[in-house]
Amino acid sequence: MKENWEHKSTANELSPILLKQMIQRAFSGKTVAQLQRTSTGLSNGSYRFTLEQEDRPYLLRVSSGSPDIASKEVAITQLVAATVPIAEYIYSEIKPISEGPSWAIIEWKEGVLLADIIRSGDQARIAAAGRAVGHDLACIHQHHFSQAGFWGATLDIVESLQPGIETWTAFVQHSLQHHRSGQWLDEQEQHAVQQFLENSRERLLELELNEPPLLVHADFNGLNILIQESAQTASVAAVLDWEFAFAGTRYTDIGNMLRYEAVDSLYEQHFLEGYRAGGGTLHSEWRLLSRLEDLIALCDMLNSSDQHMPRRIADLRRLIARSIQDV
Repeated sequence: MKENWEHKSTANELSPILLKQMIQRAFSGKTVAQLQRTSTGLSNGSYRFTLEQEDRPYLLRVSSGSPDIASKEVAITQLVAATVPIAEYIYSEIKPISEGPSWAIIEWKEGVLLADIIRSGDQARIAAAGRAVGHDLACIHQHHFSQAGFWGATLDIVESLQPGIETWTAFVQHSLQHHRSGQWLDEQEQHAVQQFLENSRERLLELELNEPPLLVHADFNGLNILIQESAQTASVAAVLDWEFAFAGTRYTDIGNMLRYEAVDSLYEQHFLEGYRAGGGTLHSEWRLLSRLEDLIALCDMLNSSDQHMPRRIADLRRLIARSIQDV
């Protein structure tokens, strides 16, 4: 999975001294006892810390995006807090007092990463986690909006979006012709993508896809979901990292979640079972729609990949090849 990818260096690699100064602004008069980087938060800097004379851990999250993105993420977590398990914000500086990135202190949630459960190979654990994750994704998708698009700081649409085969085709074509997708995919791979889009057009033009735009997490995968396990049951402890969220179609999240899964895998079966049990609905062409949405995401990531990211590029090429097969 993408935790093995190379990642661009960011301004989030701050010194321990500066990190502790930030924490002490949130907890005046208290001293940081322990501070360590976490394995989650690939796009942002995430640090687990404790305070002296306290057992409770906290999470310091340093944003790699603009203040508007950080503000949007706070707004989304407030929107879904009543229906979706999240990590609550304790303190935040969206526009920091001193020069630097946006940052926040967030509730520390105990649990096991979904990715680790899937990697364990334990069928009972995988099935239980899949059902729990599917159910809670259906809860996320119960939040509907009047317009599809990308949000600003206060969940106002700053860039409208019209999901569908024409939009998907135009984005992929532009990526191949004018961005790095065309550089990293060879001629045969590009031809296969083009053929897939043409075949998909014929299947989708006759479909009625009139569902309203809904809340899309847009990074819904095993690295952003914590699971709480007990005996043979599982529940979602927290859905993390909402910075990419927007108003769109459910198939973006489903494609992302099943990106590394084989067709009809144990996890897929129980994930879909949980999704339907939670009130989620799926079109008869759900797999094609999910693959098309994910193809957009994969091309977008390939567009932002450079020559210093060979593992990332190789994995994206493999995923793109897989996304246009077995549909």
